[in-house]
Amino acid sequence: MASTLANISLTTRLAPKADTPNKTTKSIPTYNHHPWRSLQTHHSKRANFAVYAAPDTEKISDKVAESIKSAEQACADDPVSGECAAAWDEVEEVSAAASDARLKKKEKESDPLETYCKDNPETEECRTYDN
Repeated sequence: MASTLANISLTTRLAPKADTPNKTTKSIPTYNHHPWRSLQTHHSKRANFAVYAAPDTEKISDKVAESIKSAEQACADDPVSGECAAAWDEVEEVSAAASDARLKKKEKESDPLETYCKDNPETEECRTYDN
């Protein structure tokens, strides 16, 4: 009370702000946000892709026949059940895969360079180079 009468202020000013605030930054690896980058090596810019051979059409034809038999067995008791529908969906998928394999085989055999390189892999036209 005496301080206010004598015109003296006992309050303190706020401390001045620092020029650079203390920030903690976290480095988040970017490869976690991009699942397609999992095929790349960490230090390389080249992506590695797995290449699979085309499935044999005879094996796929056998799978189509097996899936048809299993679908007929699943539908013997109840033709409107979910199992029956799922079995026929599997037949449809396997037959589509067989059709795709036949088309790929036909395209591969129709390319004259492919057939030539199959017979003559040592010729210059058929060499493949890795960088």
